[in-house]
Amino acid sequence: MCSLPRYVSGTTTWLSILHKFQHLLLFDILACDGIEHRNGDESIVYGTALNLKTCTAVSSSYIMTTGLHFAKFQITGTPFMGVARPMPKRIFDREGFSFTRSDHFNTLMAERTDEWGNGNVHACQYWCESGSTIWTGFEGHDYHGYHWIHDWEGIEGCETGDTVGMLLNLDEGTLTVYKNNRRLGVLKDGLSGQYCWYVRVKKDEAVAIKKGALPNAEN
Repeated sequence: MCSLPRYVSGTTTWLSILHKFQHLLLFDILACDGIEHRNGDESIVYGTALNLKTCTAVSSSYIMTTGLHFAKFQITGTPFMGVARPMPKRIFDREGFSFTRSDHFNTLMAERTDEWGNGNVHACQYWCESGSTIWTGFEGHDYHGYHWIHDWEGIEGCETGDTVGMLLNLDEGTLTVYKNNRRLGVLKDGLSGQYCWYVRVKKDEAVAIKKGALPNAEN
């Protein structure tokens, strides 16, 4: 568990420390027992599930509503990462939780608020193995209720040691992907309202998340 330091010295102030901790990206929700924090660090998650089960971690305390937000994900393996609507913690207690499972959609849609906006992109993720994208509007049953896109601009996979950057631009409604600081392209458009960062990992996969400076082209 991340906690504030006990002592302050020099020019450091409690306000500056509080500001720092408020702006950390942490995976404060682990959606099943097949995922855990690495060495007690809530910014890193590690998959422990068997049988290719994929488990979800969410940075639910950092809710993005307007403006530009850039996160970096250092990866081991080929996990998924993306954005989804904020949800109450009890939602993640469902067996085999996933934002893209159609049997969860009624429960997820019951949590809709005005802060979601008018868009229907309620979850969108990038898959490191193939570079493809998966998004859902929490409705329908084809392909389990999600859209799997294999031909978006700049599609390219990533592997262990790579850093995936994701720029959520809520002024323009786009989610853009970067690989090792190189822009791949716009993963999805049509985003509006509130989102949180999330990842999905299988056994022995890991992801470390941190905030990054906006890419030069977006400053």
